[in-house]
Amino acid sequence: MPVLEFYKDKEKGLLDPEIFARAKRVAEELVREGKLRSSQFRNYFAELRALENRFQKERKTDEATAFARLVPELELLKAKLAYNTRSQGPLKDARAFVNFMNEALDSGKRSPKDFEAMMKYVEAVLAYFYASGK
Repeated sequence: MPVLEFYKDKEKGLLDPEIFARAKRVAEELVREGKLRSSQFRNYFAELRALENRFQKERKTDEATAFARLVPELELLKAKLAYNTRSQGPLKDARAFVNFMNEALDSGKRSPKDFEAMMKYVEAVLAYFYASGK
């Protein structure tokens, strides 16, 4: 699975605007596939937001340890995605969403900066998904 590059200049924290164009294309693909309910997307985003909040709080004392705790949680979210694709699972036909989330989660595990950028990317996909009428 390809790893997303979020930054034009990572050291300066400059996001690549192309990531938001990509977010729009991904959202359009999710709408076209038609297998994802907005509540399903919202649930995963809420779980990501909770992880982000905990990370932000913990990083004030020790960013390296906070990030080391975050990465297994992102892996667990990938496991939950996989579980929900089983034959009776709620995401069994939502392959585009599962692929998008796996790619985003893998990219967000690289560093704290990549995690922050991944959150913006996932939020942009969610916004475009809603804007498309879902």
